[in-house]
Amino acid sequence: MRTKPWIGRRVLKTGLAVFITAFVCHLLDLPVMFAVITAIVTTEPTAADSIKKGIIRLPAAALGAAFAIILDLLIGQHALTYALVAMLTIVACSKLNLDTGTLVATLTAVAMIPGTTDHLLADFVTRISGTSVGIIFSTLVNFVVLPPKFGPILVHKVDNLFNQAATSLQLATEHLLHEHEGERTHVYRKLHEELTKTYQLTHFQYDEWRYRKSTEFERRSFGFLQKKLDYLHLVLFHIGKVCHLRMNQTITQEESRVIHDTVHSFKLIMNDPFHQIDSSHYVKIEKLKNIRQNYLKHQPVLYQLCSELISLHSVASELALITTDERRFSMQEQAYPDYIFAKKLQYD
Repeated sequence: MRTKPWIGRRVLKTGLAVFITAFVCHLLDLPVMFAVITAIVTTEPTAADSIKKGIIRLPAAALGAAFAIILDLLIGQHALTYALVAMLTIVACSKLNLDTGTLVATLTAVAMIPGTTDHLLADFVTRISGTSVGIIFSTLVNFVVLPPKFGPILVHKVDNLFNQAATSLQLATEHLLHEHEGERTHVYRKLHEELTKTYQLTHFQYDEWRYRKSTEFERRSFGFLQKKLDYLHLVLFHIGKVCHLRMNQTITQEESRVIHDTVHSFKLIMNDPFHQIDSSHYVKIEKLKNIRQNYLKHQPVLYQLCSELISLHSVASELALITTDERRFSMQEQAYPDYIFAKKLQYD
């Protein structure tokens, strides 16, 4: 089992960004606090995000600092000043479509109030300079140092999601056949949430490639992983329909055994990184089709359960086919990313 490191890439990059920011501020005699706070909150998962959001955060921070200066001049340093500065900064960022810069702008604005002097323009320039240093160096560190590697992370998450989907299918079927009461959709909903987060990783990688070089094989491998996620989405669709079934009629032990065996076979397919289908699985599917045919009218719930499992078989067959093709291609091309089929030596 892969253990998660205590200190990841993003933590290291945040620490480095804070160090460089503080060092530069000391050299330029700029206020360190604003710059360091900004460097911490502006370190993003990707360099692309840092660049896009950095462009927005600079004017947003200037806007917040302006509110702080003006309100301090008008009503002084009171509790009301902090509240008004925060509110005005948030509203202004929202109206000007600077939403991603709202946090930095608000922190900059309220932190500026206590140290404001009579030299308001000098205060404004000094504080904005410090904030700008934080944004610039956090973006540079994020772009240059330890570029994110989403490939291995995505492979691990996709395999894990298929394993969880297999378990969810098994539990949903057992609850249905044994008429267990309780919440069946809890695991299913969590899987959908995790699937959405995993899709986000693919978007992160494509954003990164806008600023970094990539090979044809890297892009192909990510296309394959995205296809696996699409098939996983279909798998979850059928599992969701099984979760919402309610068995109101009895079935024979033989029918129950066939369904259990078929679901167990699906579990093996989904747990296998190559999604290989054994010949015995096709025999189970044929038995399932016979059960479905016999109960077309008499037991609609059993008919629908068999239909969902047969549809799931079609998804699994296509998934196995594209995985086999991609694996064959990866074995023919030495430049193909080795993390996609990292477990293949255990099977060959």
